[in-house]
Amino acid sequence: MQIDKLIRSHVMGIEPYQPPDLNGVAARAGVRVEQLIRLDANENLFGPSPRVAQALAEFAEYGFYPDYRLLREAIARYAGVYPEQVVLGNGSDELIDLVMRLTLEPGQGLIICPPAFGMYDFFAKLGCHPVQAVPRGADFSVDAAAIESLMHQGEDGEQPRLLFLTSPGNPDGQIIPSEVIHRLLRLPLAVVVDEAYIEFGEPSVKPLLAQHDNLIILRTFSKWAGLAGLRLGYALSAPDLVSGLERIRAPYNVNSAAMVAALTTLDDLEGVQANVACLISERERLQTALAAIPWLEPLPSQANFILCHIRSGSVLSAPSALSAPSAGSALSAPSADTGHGVADALARRGILVRSFSQPRMRRHLRIGVGRPEQNEKLIEALSALSAPSADWSCER
Repeated sequence: MQIDKLIRSHVMGIEPYQPPDLNGVAARAGVRVEQLIRLDANENLFGPSPRVAQALAEFAEYGFYPDYRLLREAIARYAGVYPEQVVLGNGSDELIDLVMRLTLEPGQGLIICPPAFGMYDFFAKLGCHPVQAVPRGADFSVDAAAIESLMHQGEDGEQPRLLFLTSPGNPDGQIIPSEVIHRLLRLPLAVVVDEAYIEFGEPSVKPLLAQHDNLIILRTFSKWAGLAGLRLGYALSAPDLVSGLERIRAPYNVNSAAMVAALTTLDDLEGVQANVACLISERERLQTALAAIPWLEPLPSQANFILCHIRSGSVLSAPSALSAPSAGSALSAPSADTGHGVADALARRGILVRSFSQPRMRRHLRIGVGRPEQNEKLIEALSALSAPSADWSCER
């Protein structure tokens, strides 16, 4: 039998996610994997509460399915809502999928505002939902007027039913003004505001929940709580929407380890929030240091990362060594004054940052905020690349 006959045809057009080859990067840089400085995935390098490891070790009920009532109540207290306004997800990624399944009929579309988190587009393609893109402005502001105009076009049955926004934004790290979100909530669609980074920058749109039943807020323990590997997200919304999400949520979608870690985190808020405060302090220090590098323009950020624009023509031309990757490398040579070029040069020094393939983002880098000593090494490496004799190849 031809297996491709058993697979939905559109699935073969979706590119599978390829995680970075950490072993390969470490080998190129001449370091061990654990020595890499990983500033590319917006993870919290300050880590979780130290109490989490102890709680996970002492938990004795891994053989049983979890009961989520205590966790929903604890999250409700933390977020300032009622438990019936909380739904749990295996990371906020699962909740993006569930929201689409809840609100969109087959063939109905949604709106995203690129550059945006890639999982919005991924789940739309998976569900065969047409995506209407309303690009953000040069300053990464949301074009509310263009979204309103889009909603006024066509018949009701052809209008998008769902809008995804991210505040603080990814990859820019900026807050969407609450008046813009309030304006968009007046439209006849469900509005998802992804607040994955809200603990690093206020204000939240949570006060709007009381006024708008069509608002869904997504949050996660991956960033502020340092629990990315345990995959726990949650949504806040009106009870009727939460009830709908609960109907289609798999019964035990969140594992017991994630539940224990989250409860422990919420029981150690003072310690975890102290880590968040340290990260914010480092973000501001890193912002200042990046701004002092002549060829970088860092954007103000309310997240745990900083987006930098690479000034045109200001990065020194790389020696020919940049266009000659080390033996055994299959990577093509990136231009020295693009995000790919700078990211490649840093990777050869054991420092990972995020570059982008989209045309409007090719001259940008997204740099996660690390611990103080990691940020120092990043600045040293970037400063070294500014020197006239900079060796972009980092050959060893």
